[in-house]
Amino acid sequence: MKRPLAPTSRRDFLKTSSGALAWLGATGVLHLGGATDTRGNGPAQAGRLFTLADMPRIDVHAHILSDWKVMDEFMALRQALKGQLGVEMAMWISLGSRKNPDPPDMDELRARYDGRIQFCIFDYEIKDGLRFSPQDLLKWQARGVMGFKFYPGWEPGVQIDHPANDPVFAAMDQIGMVAASPHVANPCGTHGRRTEWFAEPVEFWRQQRAWENVVRKYPRLIIVNAHMLWLCCSDEQLDCLRYMLKSYPNLNIDLATTPVFLHPVGRDNLREFMLEYSDRILFGTDVGSSWFVPELDKRFPRASEKVQQYRRYFDFLETDQELPSGIKDECKIRGLALPQEVLEKIYFRNAMRLYPHVGEILKRLGYFGDQKAPES
Repeated sequence: MKRPLAPTSRRDFLKTSSGALAWLGATGVLHLGGATDTRGNGPAQAGRLFTLADMPRIDVHAHILSDWKVMDEFMALRQALKGQLGVEMAMWISLGSRKNPDPPDMDELRARYDGRIQFCIFDYEIKDGLRFSPQDLLKWQARGVMGFKFYPGWEPGVQIDHPANDPVFAAMDQIGMVAASPHVANPCGTHGRRTEWFAEPVEFWRQQRAWENVVRKYPRLIIVNAHMLWLCCSDEQLDCLRYMLKSYPNLNIDLATTPVFLHPVGRDNLREFMLEYSDRILFGTDVGSSWFVPELDKRFPRASEKVQQYRRYFDFLETDQELPSGIKDECKIRGLALPQEVLEKIYFRNAMRLYPHVGEILKRLGYFGDQKAPES
């Protein structure tokens, strides 16, 4: 599973991966034989009526270590959210961590937490090629992972659209494996407001266009891009995100970390965007990293303590309160007061539609009472 210690050339990687893809196609496995296809299920129907108190919430962008003590802390956080805020955190989807090379034992994970913690496979260093081969993807899918998280990041010269990566993307497209919160580029503000991560806009837009090349090439690949694709630091960038979502129906976004950066965007523009693309936006926070709500994360670093960070997100989506924003809470942002049906889509219905197994897990956990949960 791990990348070999000796460097592998892109030519060797391409040769190995393309051969694997050909083998999978020849055996018929790529034609969804036994795999869960998340495409074509249509929108999750309303089913029962929820309140904000009993509405299940799914955090699709969590960083949870493959450590049972840490995962126990997330269960303690779930109880704290219920007790202090009266909200129902149903599930976390972990994108892993650089500190752990692989997800935990999946059978043990299900036995301990009854589906409330899910894992993806992940690759945080892709400059030598994506870590998993097409055969690896099938094996992990059979074990029940939610998708594949990869991190092009912000390092100059990384080419996510390099041909060596094509066999992996083609396999994901074929077997219905979700591209789970791939992190493309990093925040880059407009002139006079550049960020410490991307002060050079040409490199920022090069990486954005490289990712668009992938999205265009694989129109059936289900994608939930992290951090609103980092097209969220100005009204102009939000219009570019509109272009991406309008052009590529397979593209979706999560909200992880974005309330920290959204204050330069006009509130009416942002709210209209959230309403217009409510079918394509998923709740995610970056919990487990130091970028969930940075100022609060410094004061409450343990997972079980992060109730106030979640409150910040809930208030941003559900109320019109004036809230802190910025790395050091140095700015203000007004909440969006989104309608109930939009909140349901963002909090759980879109995740049910896009990720495997989510609908059946929510049904088993009792969120739909005697009614049938929409297919996942």
